[in-house]
Amino acid sequence: VFDISLKLAAGEVLGLMGPNGSGKSTLLRVLATAATPTAGQVSWFGNTNPRLPSVRRRLGVMLDQAAHFDKMTGYQNAWFFARQFGLAGELARDRLDELFRWAGLWEARDQLVGEYSLGMQRKLNLVEALVHRPSILLLDEPTLALDYRAELDLIERLQLLSLTGTAVLLATNDVHLAERICDRVIFLHQGRAIREGHVPELLTELAGSKEVQLQMNSPIPLDTLRSLPAVEAANVDGDTVHIVLARGANPAQVLAVLNGTADLVSNMRVRRPNLGDLFLKLTGEALPVTHG
Repeated sequence: VFDISLKLAAGEVLGLMGPNGSGKSTLLRVLATAATPTAGQVSWFGNTNPRLPSVRRRLGVMLDQAAHFDKMTGYQNAWFFARQFGLAGELARDRLDELFRWAGLWEARDQLVGEYSLGMQRKLNLVEALVHRPSILLLDEPTLALDYRAELDLIERLQLLSLTGTAVLLATNDVHLAERICDRVIFLHQGRAIREGHVPELLTELAGSKEVQLQMNSPIPLDTLRSLPAVEAANVDGDTVHIVLARGANPAQVLAVLNGTADLVSNMRVRRPNLGDLFLKLTGEALPVTHG
């Protein structure tokens, strides 16, 4: 990552969005003190030495790769992390019991982590990140591998934590999650921040536009699509073409060109544009789908 500066206020939810390799996970690892920056500095709570135990204990971290002991149970793993954060005895037990029930892991608490599914391991990550009630949460793709019910529970928890002053920084390409809970979003592309803003303000850049998904019977060159006056951005994913229409443009203008000489389009879907469409407009590259 290069030349990225960010501030996180108490109770704020800030999203990092960008394709794989854009720098989201690297930036989170630096902020979580799991990696050392080659330039610049990280300051948490006014302290420029974020590796101090007094600082790290105020951070709750869920990175892209879990650090679990497979030969220990889920509860033993979480207990280990609770002790690392200075919790012990009845306090640790009460908090872990509540979190295991919330995460839907209560029945599997005495099961070896090596037998956990990916979704269960991600839930255990969340338990370990939340047990000490941190001031700041750093989460990398927190909804990845979660079922729909677990995702809703997580959203509700994060919203409650935000209301009580916990700051949340999350890396996600789940557009619906970002639009629902983030106050601000930073777009990362090739290691650089290319756009930052409050979510409502970013979405106004697409006001009056539409996102069109076309199912194609045969390939069509992207340059052909992008040259159309009605098209602001376009990307191909297999046999599906994603198009962001220019403000006020009609999908029929695109169909008229594509089907002018052959029946190229088999299906069309039109919807309100979202943050993913804005990223496509800015970079010409689509965000990967990570939902579910």
